[in-house]
Amino acid sequence: MIGRAIRALGARVYTHPTVSEDGRPTGSFGQLKVALVSDYFTADCLSAECQIRILNPRNYEEVISTWKPDLVFVESVFHGLGGVWRYELAKQSRLIRLRTPRTIYKLVQFAKDQGVPTVFWNKDDGAYFEHFIDVAKAFDYVFTTDSDCLPRYRAQVGPDVPVHTLSMPYQPAFHSFTGFDFTRKEGCFTGSYYRRILSERRRFLDMIFGACEDSQMQLNAYDRNHDRLSRHIEFRFPRSTHVKVHGQVPHRETGRIYKEHVMSLNVNSVTDSETMCSRRLLEILASGGIAVTNPGRAVDRYFSDYCHVVHSREQAIELFARLYQQGPTAQDCERAAAGAAYVRQFHTWEHRLQELADVVGF
Repeated sequence: MIGRAIRALGARVYTHPTVSEDGRPTGSFGQLKVALVSDYFTADCLSAECQIRILNPRNYEEVISTWKPDLVFVESVFHGLGGVWRYELAKQSRLIRLRTPRTIYKLVQFAKDQGVPTVFWNKDDGAYFEHFIDVAKAFDYVFTTDSDCLPRYRAQVGPDVPVHTLSMPYQPAFHSFTGFDFTRKEGCFTGSYYRRILSERRRFLDMIFGACEDSQMQLNAYDRNHDRLSRHIEFRFPRSTHVKVHGQVPHRETGRIYKEHVMSLNVNSVTDSETMCSRRLLEILASGGIAVTNPGRAVDRYFSDYCHVVHSREQAIELFARLYQQGPTAQDCERAAAGAAYVRQFHTWEHRLQELADVVGF
C-alpha cells in the first residue's frame, strides 16, 4: 500500500515534534483525562490545560482500557502527531489508499465499548467537510469550526448525534500579553504557502509580498513546511526581494516573534464563515502583536476592531510604509492591547473545554 510506504518513509526522514504527556495542569480542567488523535498544535495546547495521552494505531486499546480517559477527542488530521495517522482519517484517492481505513473506526468502537464518550472536531471545515464526513459519522458527538456546516452534518450523521460549533481557541500559557517591545521594524509570517490549493489564500499572500517590496518592509516568513521534501514543489514560497524565508519556529516561541516585529501577518484560508479563523490570528492578538489579516466574515464579526484588515495592495503599501518608517502608533498599541484582552476573555482552550463539557457532560 502506497500510503503505508509513505508513512514509513516519513518516519525515517522527518523529526517530528513531541508533546509531554506527564504534565499536571492546575486549572479548571487539570483533572480531566483526554485521549487524543490530533496534530501537534492541539496536543501541545491541551497538554497545558488537562491530562492527555496520545493515541496511535498500536496503543489505543491499552491507553483506553488502562488509563481510562474521560473522553476520546479526535480532530481532523491529515497526518496527526508524529505522522502516524497519515491517510487514515481523510478521504484519499485510490492511488494512495487501496482499501477503506479501518483503524480509526476500531478505535472509536473500542472506546464506546469501554463507555468512553467519543468526540470528533473538524477544525478544517468547510473546505474539508467531504474529506472527513465519513469518519465523523462514527462518533458520539460532532463539533465543527464552521457554523455554516451544521445543517450538512445534521443531514448525514445519526439523528441522536449532537452536532455543535466549536471555534478555534488558543493557549494563554504560550501566548500572552506582557507589554510592548517591538525591536524589529519588519513584518513576520509564521505558516505555509500553498501553490496548488486554497487559491484565495495564495492571492492574498502574493498581494502582501508585493506590497512589502513597494513599501520596503521586509517580511520574515517562518516556513512551517521548511523541513519537508515537498517544500521544493507544493509549499515553496515565491521569490521576492523583501520576503526572507526561515525555518519553522517552535510553536511555543511564536509569541516572541509576534512581540518583536512591528507587523504580524495572518491569512485565513476560509473567509466565508462567521465562526472560522486561524489559530495564528488568535495567537498574534493574544501576544499583543500588530495583526494584519485578510477580510472575512469571522474577522468582521469578532476581530476587526483589533486588526488591520487589508482589502487592497494600496492599503497594504500605505500601512507597511507607516509601520516601517514610524513604528506602531499609540492607537495601534491600544488596539493590540484591547485585542489581547478580548481573546483572553472569550477564546482560550479553557473556554472551549467548558463548551465541550456542557454538551458531553464530563
